Amino acid sequence: MLDASTDGTELIWSKGGDTARGAPDLYSYVPGAGAPTLVYRDPDRTAQLMPIAVHGGRYAFEETVFHSDGSGDWRLWYVAGAGRKPLLLDSSLSDPMDLPAPAVWLALTNERLIWNAVHESSSGPRYYLRSYEFETGLTRNLVEADAERTEFWFPNADDRGRLVYATVEYSNGNASTAGASFHVYYAEIGDGPLEPRRLDTDGTSTEPVLSGDSVIWKSVTSNAVWNSGDLSRHSLLSGSGSPVAFDQQPGVDYETAGNRFVAAWLDDDTIFEIYDLQTDRPLLIEKHQPTSPHGVVRPVAAGNLLLFIRVDNEPGANLQLCWMRLPPPD
Repeated sequence: MLDASTDGTELIWSKGGDTARGAPDLYSYVPGAGAPTLVYRDPDRTAQLMPIAVHGGRYAFEETVFHSDGSGDWRLWYVAGAGRKPLLLDSSLSDPMDLPAPAVWLALTNERLIWNAVHESSSGPRYYLRSYEFETGLTRNLVEADAERTEFWFPNADDRGRLVYATVEYSNGNASTAGASFHVYYAEIGDGPLEPRRLDTDGTSTEPVLSGDSVIWKSVTSNAVWNSGDLSRHSLLSGSGSPVAFDQQPGVDYETAGNRFVAAWLDDDTIFEIYDLQTDRPLLIEKHQPTSPHGVVRPVAAGNLLLFIRVDNEPGANLQLCWMRLPPPD
C-alpha cells in the first residue's frame, strides 16, 4: 500500500504492482459495503499512484512512471466515477528531463480539481495553480509565476469555492532557500481572476488546510516545506490565531482537517493523537512503547471520519488500513 485518502464518506488507496515500489491500482471502499471496488488498474504495473484524492464519487491521482535510467515522468488523471475512462489533465511529458518537478498536490471538490505544477515555458520554468472545471471541461491557470521567484504548494479547497495554498517566495529572484519566505494565501474561486489574500504574518508558514472558519497551517523549519513543525489555526472571521498543540510531541507533518478534528503524521509513529478544534484539546487514540514495532502513519481526517494505516515492522507483517467515526461538531 502506497497512499490512502478519504472525503469522509469513501476510502481510497493505491497498491499492487509487479515491483517492490509499484502501486498501480486504485481501490475504493464505502464503510458498510461488502467489499472494496477496483476503481482503476494501471496498465503499467511498475507505476505509482500518489497522491490520490476522492470527493463525491470522483477521483484524481498522479501517476509516476520510472525508467531504467532512474528518470521518471508524471501524469495527472481525473476519473469522473468508478468504471469511467480516466481523463489526462496534465503531465511532464513535454518538459525537459532535467526540469525539477515538485510533488503534485490535489484539491478535489464538487465543482473542480485544483493542483500545482511546474512546466517549461518560452521564458523559462513557471509554477502554476491550475483548475479543471467539471461543468465546462476546461482547464485554467488560477495563478502562475516565474519559478525563480515564486513556487505554489499545497492547494486545499472546499465546496464553497474557498481555496488556501502556500508559496515559497524568493526575494532575490533566485530559487535559493537562503532568500526564501513561506506564506499562506486565501482566495474565493469565481469566474474572474483570483484575488488572493495573505493570511500569515511571519513568513514561515506552509501546508494550509480548511475547516469551517479555521485555516490550520504548519510552521516551516530549516527552510524546507517537508520538515515537520508546529501547527497553528487562523480564524477567517476574526483574524485571531492560536496554537494547535499535541500533548505527546510538537513536530507534525501532512496535516488534514475534518469537520471538527485535525490529524497529522507525528514524528514518532508509536503515538497516535488527533486534535479537537471544538475543545482546543488533543485526543490520544493509541500509544505504544517507544521500541514497539507497531505504529500509525498517514492519518487523514475528513468530514466526521478518520482514516489511518497501522504498521507492524516485524518481518513479513502486513499494513492495515483502518477507519473510525469521529464525533461531529456540537
